[in-house]
Amino acid sequence: MIALLPFSLCLVAFNCFALAKFNHFKDVFNKRPTQQQRLVLLSVAWISILLSLLLCINELQGYGGLQFCGYMTLSALIVMTFYSFLVRLTKLFNLLILVILAMSTLFFGLNGL
Repeated sequence: MIALLPFSLCLVAFNCFALAKFNHFKDVFNKRPTQQQRLVLLSVAWISILLSLLLCINELQGYGGLQFCGYMTLSALIVMTFYSFLVRLTKLFNLLILVILAMSTLFFGLNGL
């Protein structure tokens, strides 16, 4: 369960990277993102990806980088599949990612106490 947090952070990051693109944002929300929305999405994406890297390295030291590369690859594949073939389900996918992130963060926080 502890490995779910870095993976969900990677999913959030690649989802935000995808939504920062004009065409993907328009496909999901039927409007173009403002410049401020793009900057927020890119900021959240970079922070999420860096947190995921830090958690992976903290958990497995040297092999954490390898685990992080695997999480990034799988996350990019999942996000690419949704934005290429399942655009109608993307809003549900975004909600599912946020729920998984919240649950894994809560579990991680309670385990740390």
